[in-house]
Amino acid sequence: MPSQAQKHLTHNEALDVLDATVQLTVIDRDLTEPPDTNAEGDRYIVALSASGEWQGQDSRVAIWRDGAWQFLTAGIGWRAWIVDEEVLVYWSGSAWETCQSRITELQNLSRLGIGAKADAVNPFSAKLNTALWGARPVAEGGNGDLRYTMNKEDTPNTLSLLMQSHWSGRAEIGLISDENLTIKVSPDGATWMEALAIDRNTARISAPASNFLTDYAVNLFADSGRFAGNDARDISAASFVSPPYLQFLNGANVAGFGRYINNSSDYGGTAGPLVPEIKNLIDGIRAPSQRRYGVEFQVACVTMGAGSSYDPVISGGSTYFTCMTLSFGPRVPKMTFHCYLRALDAPIAYRAFPGQALIKNGVRSTGNILIDPADGWVSMTVEDAQNPYESNGYNPTPMTVHSRGEGDRLLLACPALMGGITSIDDNVGVIAGINRWLG
Repeated sequence: MPSQAQKHLTHNEALDVLDATVQLTVIDRDLTEPPDTNAEGDRYIVALSASGEWQGQDSRVAIWRDGAWQFLTAGIGWRAWIVDEEVLVYWSGSAWETCQSRITELQNLSRLGIGAKADAVNPFSAKLNTALWGARPVAEGGNGDLRYTMNKEDTPNTLSLLMQSHWSGRAEIGLISDENLTIKVSPDGATWMEALAIDRNTARISAPASNFLTDYAVNLFADSGRFAGNDARDISAASFVSPPYLQFLNGANVAGFGRYINNSSDYGGTAGPLVPEIKNLIDGIRAPSQRRYGVEFQVACVTMGAGSSYDPVISGGSTYFTCMTLSFGPRVPKMTFHCYLRALDAPIAYRAFPGQALIKNGVRSTGNILIDPADGWVSMTVEDAQNPYESNGYNPTPMTVHSRGEGDRLLLACPALMGGITSIDDNVGVIAGINRWLG
């Protein structure tokens, strides 16, 4: 019947359209004229400014069927695989765009290769000649910064940038098996040498393979902090001499408390016993085999007076008054001070000034430090760095100690002042001054 025949023809045409567009694949999308030879079913996307048989068919899908070209108008969202480019495109309503251009998120990928094949060992792999990371500006919704963050699980793990030549390591920089920044180099990828390390706590730089002067410590105090006078150059320190570099305020006074004795009987020698507090100090800073013999030094005992002047310190609800400081006078911009302190009767306060880092038994602080009698002997190091432009040239002093009340006593041993910021071991003991080699 005529009506049935018409339906049959419409149905066939619909099948032809489905055949042409379902899982659409086209040979090319850059031609403005049809090729000279074609096979049944060949499909193309007509390029802009087409001519010849394709004139006026820009961006439509051209299909070679039954010896003639048929053209289909794409709907928004149609996708086509371009054989010669091996790329997937879609119709946006005005142009054929690559699908990749519209991908805005890739989440939880297990592997990604750029110009290379990623694998289980290298789930992200790239082979390229240049790479660019640019900060998103404020105008585009960013803040103008660019910070690249990498994280490792724990201290013993490694977080590093490994640089290779011919796939053999030559340099590595990062947190390598610890938490300090380290740079290592290698001649062959197997033997590694540490070239530079930066301590995360102090920012101190070490270069183990270089002949740099580091941790230079010569005491600027003429008596080497031994309280035995400037002429005590050998290992003996027979009598106590109060040095001019110490200043006592608010009626405080100083006297000898005792001395460390070389060849002491406390350690198997014959020169007599030590005062218990001094023996306690030696036991803390010397290995058992090194306690019997050593450089003698006197220990000072400072007793607080009745005064209450000179900018007191309030800590824990108590007021502490200045009892001892280094004498005022010209100072260098950067210096390091070290001593051993012990509070005998009541807590004492070690004052911190701007530009100073106080290190009590290896623990760094920028605030005032309290020393309690229960602490026993305390190793105190002060790293003092002042800006010359903002300094009067004599303040602050790297040692200012405050006591709480009249009669309170403290012990002081082995004070040392060194130019520059230098690393001091808590077990250093006496630091020799230049007078040791003069005379």
